[in-house]
Amino acid sequence: MKILKIINTIAILLPLIIFGTYPIFKDDALFWSIYSTMLTGFLQVIIGLVIWIKDLKNTFIQLYLLGVIIFFIGVSITNSGIFWLMPPILCIYLSNIIYKRKKL
Repeated sequence: MKILKIINTIAILLPLIIFGTYPIFKDDALFWSIYSTMLTGFLQVIIGLVIWIKDLKNTFIQLYLLGVIIFFIGVSITNSGIFWLMPPILCIYLSNIIYKRKKL
């Protein structure tokens, strides 16, 4: 679980660190920080799957994975703005699960 916390922390900080170089690299920093949020999402989905595999009955992880599925289906069907609010919410929700969870 400690490794998952470290990976999650790095995944969340990566876009922020890259954006922090904005005064030096300007538009490149903005582009790469936005682009790296996809990596953050990918890593968080992998973390969610790992936690789910370790604890199949965990309702919180099941809700997280359901949210991820709804997001991808929703974005595939329509480009409604409401679906673009989901990634930050899912990111916060999974981080909350990871950091509040004592042991898996």
